Amino acid sequence: MNNPCPGGWPAPLLQQLAESAIKLVWMTDADGVCIYLNPEVAALYGDPADFRLSDWTAAMHPDDRERIAPMYRQAVAERREYQVEYRIALKPGEVRWVRGSGAPRWSAQGEFLGYVGAIIDTTSHHAALDRLAKSEEAHRLLTENSSDLISHHAPDSGVYLYASPSATRMLGFEPSELLGTRVYDYLHPDDETLVRAEVLRQAKSGDASQLVEFRVRHKDGHYIWVSTNARVLLHHVTGEKLGTVAVTRDVTAQRAAREALRRSEARFRSLTDLSSDWYWETDAEGRFTFVSEGLQRLFDLAPEEVLGHTRIERAADRDQPGLIQYQKMIDARLPFRDLAYSVFVQSKGTVRHSSISGEPVFEDGRFLGYRGVGRDISEQIELAQQLSRLAEENRALIENSLDIMALLDAEGRFLRLNRATLDILGYAPQDMLGKRYIEFLVPDDIARTRAVDAGLRTGSNTVQNFETRWIKRCGGIVHLSLSVRWADDQKMMYATARDITEAHLTRAALDKSSDRMASILESIGDAFFALDRDWRAVYVNQKTADFIGQPRDSLIGKVLWDAVPHIRNSVFMEYYRRAMDEGQPSFFEAYWMPAGAWCDVRVYPNEDGISVYFHDITARREAEQTLRASEERFRKVIEMTPSGYVLGDATGLILDANPALCEMAGYRREELVGRHLQTLLPVCPCGGALFERGGVSSVHGREAIVRHQDGRDLFVLVNANIERDADGNGLSITAFVTDITERKRAEGRLRELATHDSLTGLPNRALLSERLQSMLAIAGERLPVAVMFIDLDRFKEVNDSMGHTPGDELLNEVARRLRGNLRPDDVVARLGGDEFVVAAPCSQGDVSAARIVEKLFAALAEPMHIGGHEVFVRASVGIAMYPRDGVTKEHLLQNADTAMYRAKAAGRNGYCFFASEMSADAKRRLMIESSLHRALERNEFELYYQPKLNLHSMEVTGMEALLRWRHPQLGMVPPLDFIPIAEEAGFIEQIGAWVLAAACREARRLMDKSGMRLRVAVNLSARQIKDESLVGDVRKALAESGLPPQLLELELTESALVDDVNLTVDVFRRLKALGISLAVDDFGTGYSGLAYLGRFPLDVLKLDRSLVQPQEADNSNRRVVQAFIQMAHSLGFSVVAEGVETVDTLRFLGDVACDEAQGYLFSRPLPVDAFEAFLESGAVAAIELKMA
Repeated sequence: MNNPCPGGWPAPLLQQLAESAIKLVWMTDADGVCIYLNPEVAALYGDPADFRLSDWTAAMHPDDRERIAPMYRQAVAERREYQVEYRIALKPGEVRWVRGSGAPRWSAQGEFLGYVGAIIDTTSHHAALDRLAKSEEAHRLLTENSSDLISHHAPDSGVYLYASPSATRMLGFEPSELLGTRVYDYLHPDDETLVRAEVLRQAKSGDASQLVEFRVRHKDGHYIWVSTNARVLLHHVTGEKLGTVAVTRDVTAQRAAREALRRSEARFRSLTDLSSDWYWETDAEGRFTFVSEGLQRLFDLAPEEVLGHTRIERAADRDQPGLIQYQKMIDARLPFRDLAYSVFVQSKGTVRHSSISGEPVFEDGRFLGYRGVGRDISEQIELAQQLSRLAEENRALIENSLDIMALLDAEGRFLRLNRATLDILGYAPQDMLGKRYIEFLVPDDIARTRAVDAGLRTGSNTVQNFETRWIKRCGGIVHLSLSVRWADDQKMMYATARDITEAHLTRAALDKSSDRMASILESIGDAFFALDRDWRAVYVNQKTADFIGQPRDSLIGKVLWDAVPHIRNSVFMEYYRRAMDEGQPSFFEAYWMPAGAWCDVRVYPNEDGISVYFHDITARREAEQTLRASEERFRKVIEMTPSGYVLGDATGLILDANPALCEMAGYRREELVGRHLQTLLPVCPCGGALFERGGVSSVHGREAIVRHQDGRDLFVLVNANIERDADGNGLSITAFVTDITERKRAEGRLRELATHDSLTGLPNRALLSERLQSMLAIAGERLPVAVMFIDLDRFKEVNDSMGHTPGDELLNEVARRLRGNLRPDDVVARLGGDEFVVAAPCSQGDVSAARIVEKLFAALAEPMHIGGHEVFVRASVGIAMYPRDGVTKEHLLQNADTAMYRAKAAGRNGYCFFASEMSADAKRRLMIESSLHRALERNEFELYYQPKLNLHSMEVTGMEALLRWRHPQLGMVPPLDFIPIAEEAGFIEQIGAWVLAAACREARRLMDKSGMRLRVAVNLSARQIKDESLVGDVRKALAESGLPPQLLELELTESALVDDVNLTVDVFRRLKALGISLAVDDFGTGYSGLAYLGRFPLDVLKLDRSLVQPQEADNSNRRVVQAFIQMAHSLGFSVVAEGVETVDTLRFLGDVACDEAQGYLFSRPLPVDAFEAFLESGAVAAIELKMA
């Protein structure tokens, strides 16, 4: 197969489709696989099945895909006929128009067999339409109203497999009625042999089809004549007959017209010699549209003087009875005969009597006008008065004539009219007798007719075949060929006229057709010339003359090689001779040396010679070479890229894949092509978007799953582009796929470390917080929930005496027993060391909780075999009941912890329910809430600062601002006592704004005084994140203080961070735009873990003190801390450890590459003055000395 174009079709195919007339005829089976291509296209494919219509959309002009793609898909889905016209883009700035059509094929049993269709180059048609609007409209109407029947028949049997809708108009049968029947069943018995012989001739010789005329039975039983061009379809490989495709045209009217025209011409030719009548036609308004020459002879009127005028306008006396009757008849649309009226012959100054007959003309029920004949009856009238005997003898001849015959007096008034006159013109005798013939002429013909009339009287007394137009009684126009003789001695005119209206119209139609064809040949995009069989040029359009470089007129009549000597021994002449001799069309491309141009040439033989179309394709060939080189470079890049590459069409079918993707998915390329994208990517963010109208046009860095051929799922990262039409419909998808399976596995391991205890596998503090929050939400206000804080009694003694390994085994056994004695919906977690937490719904409140604890005590009371020793474990349990002892997970855990210590104080190995001292706590809370209203006004708040040290340089690099409240009665109120109340009462936003402003202001003062650039960290609450003024408050604090943005760090707790993820991400991005740093505080205590961190624009991760402090006693926490630090560094975060209180902890943090630390080891939180003194004291040097 040839190299494919971008759309998947061979470049030569696009070349042919772009440069020629009907180029592509195709047929598919029921599965959409191509089984037939016309020979010119089939030669471009190794197998017709390689041809895909869906590939053609890539070559469409972008502005047309929006319109064509839905129409095509809908038509195919509904299995109906379609025809569309659109443009194909060959290169920038150059397009070609094509018309694509297709029709479903059906078997005799009604089974769907596939489609048959064609793609036709209509560029020349569009060019002609652009230049000649009138010609374009006429051509369009002819095309759209064609009554041709297109049909497909089974081989040998002739059974209809398909019939176009025109079957109804032509044969009276619905297409569905024809399906399954044989074409031979409808043939006239005398014509069946002729049709079978033509089919047999094609099948044996393979020659082109020939037009055959025969008769076919209409549904109502009568026979019509048709002209059929049929083609036997053969399989391009096996030669098997696939059926016959026929184009049939109803030629009944044409045959009848030809026969009628032949008879009419013979009749009128003989009658014209005898008759002096004149013929006329009028339009619906009574205006002459045609008059025969007889009118001019009679009334001395040229056709241009009559045409466009009414008969009355040309009459001498409009009140004549004949004219009045004429007006009545045409108003009633009735035929009239022998209406006589007087016509004033201006050239003679006399009045002539005219007699006219006419009949209305209708077409499809629409009134078009009148046509008829007229004659001069002046002499007849005079002769009737003077020679009655002679008139009587002649009456029989006149009345029996089929031509108009009239006797007119010297005034041009009708004296005598025959029946033909009345029949043709539609007048009654009284309408014409005594009337001047001029009154019946088309006004434009009056002057010409009068001139002829005058010539009769002054020169030759006979006029033959004078054509003029007469107005019929109905108002129509009749074209008459008049023969008039002037009898000077009698002062009469003898006139005969033949109705030549039909011949006139036929001649006019032929003239129009000839002019139209010449206009088309001049306006087409191709150069064109025609040669007769003597090789002389009979027609050359201007494009041909321009190409050759000779005047067009000088080429007409010349022998081809005389006009163009270089052609004599050229390849062009070889093809021209072959077409002339063999009668077969030729299509070829060749190089024309004189012009230095490549030409695409099409030669069509005919009985008179050959017709040649050609055009310059030099630029196209150069563009094709450039395109092929570009495609080859692109293919090499795709083949070498390590990422997977896949191309899909609008339906999601895979069109192409590179080796990297095939290796990734375990398929060969030929196995992937034709499959649906969902087979390869069952989970993909761009798969659905392809089918969403108006969906996204690109996907970047989105995760998906590739399903390997062996069933394995691989995690991948997808970057894709979706091409859409103007309506937003997906046309194709191009995607690059990167395997991230190993990275996902590593993330999964980290996620497990973040949410589960690495020793026991139980949920850790973060996961406990998440599940407890969910449990409380489900419980609502009615279902009690017990939160139990479990601490093993004297575990430290066991751990110290037996070692860490037996201690870890003991903790695992305790975890197993706790987990095994709880319900599936209950939660058990390890917080660290020997501390466990159980959360369980208790429908009976304290009673249910006590039963659970006793069951756990019983499980723990059984001896444990650890390290070869029998160990007995006891525990102390504190219980807080929701909602009695708290409605938040923090309060419940805090109260359960308090109750646990009470249980230990009561003697260990027991449990204790939390008992709240309600009156004291309530009074204190009310006092705090009341005082908060005025605390800001009274300047009762102040900031303490705790230093942060860089663990690499051991220098102070920053400080955390911590809010303190110095109450006038309560003294220093801890933040945990008033901050939750401030959040609930709605004071936290105002307090937070004050903290931001004060911290920035004091940090700037410290920088100016000490010269140290210390980053100040300020805590935010979740409510502040939801405050729309937060970003403005930060911007204002920085502006008023003059503190550089990079020296301000805002902290948000891990649990608050994920309270509303989308909102927090948006606010953080706007804060980040100010140039400040962002940190997550208390990491390891919330319930987000690693799942959300990648979504936030963070800079710092602060490890909670609960993870840092127990390093001396718990090796598992050491691994967790180390994993968190490695993870944070991989995400680009720096890490700060909180709550550092020992040198050992400090050493550990240094070993695991922690960046900064803060805690009591360095300094407690200090007022600003004391903090200044700390900076000057050198206290950090003492810590360095201890570490050494």
